[in-house]
Amino acid sequence: MMPVELYKLKKTPSGRGLWTYMAAILHVTEMDKGKAFPLKKFLGNFKTHTDNGRITKVAGGYQLTDIGIDYFNDRFSIGSRQHIDKAEVDIMIIGITKGTGSEEWLKIL
Repeated sequence: MMPVELYKLKKTPSGRGLWTYMAAILHVTEMDKGKAFPLKKFLGNFKTHTDNGRITKVAGGYQLTDIGIDYFNDRFSIGSRQHIDKAEVDIMIIGITKGTGSEEWLKIL
């Protein structure tokens, strides 16, 4: 079940930090399990993912397509060129759900 309060980073990271942040967002919002969420609460620009059929607009916000689920899950694979570490994602999840950590967080819900 999604937490009642959520936080977003004041400054959206780039590169590997963005991939980690995205993985944490998808997990916390349960988008990685097929649920819809108004993703723009976290990110202003994910056009590349909508253009490439990974994220689609639906009632209630946005949802990962099957292609998107595979694409984002692949980032946890050691051989992925966009490899992310689960431990780093877990730290980001704490920030999103508690608004604490080394980054500056803004309450969104």
